[in-house]
Amino acid sequence: MIRASRGRAAVLLLLMFASGLAVGLAAERYALHRGIGREISSPTRQGRSTIERFADELGITPEQQARIDPILLETREQMSAVFDRVRPEWEAVVDSARARIESVLTADQARRYGALLEEQKRERGAESKHGKEGTSGGGSD
Repeated sequence: MIRASRGRAAVLLLLMFASGLAVGLAAERYALHRGIGREISSPTRQGRSTIERFADELGITPEQQARIDPILLETREQMSAVFDRVRPEWEAVVDSARARIESVLTADQARRYGALLEEQKRERGAESKHGKEGTSGGGSD
């Protein structure tokens, strides 16, 4: 009897992990997409944007930079437009996964899961605000 309970608990834990991984990967893809514009123009942890670091590493001249900047801006706008078209479908997939996960959880676990999701949402909001503050102009969000 105890072995069966442990086995069910292990399977439940594995299913929760797999579901969390799937939602996490989807969320990471979303975050990467949403952050791509900020990554180009906002400071990294070292205080320099990715483009500044690449420009230094590659020895980009001011003339080259003047030609690259519009390419980056256009790309950011195109990526944003693409994601805007698929956002409803992406959100539906994430909402469905969350609902399916919640259906497996106990009432207490579901409550804690909701709290964890809210905490994650607040953290992402703070990161997003921080990224916007550090933009050198023209971040899309």
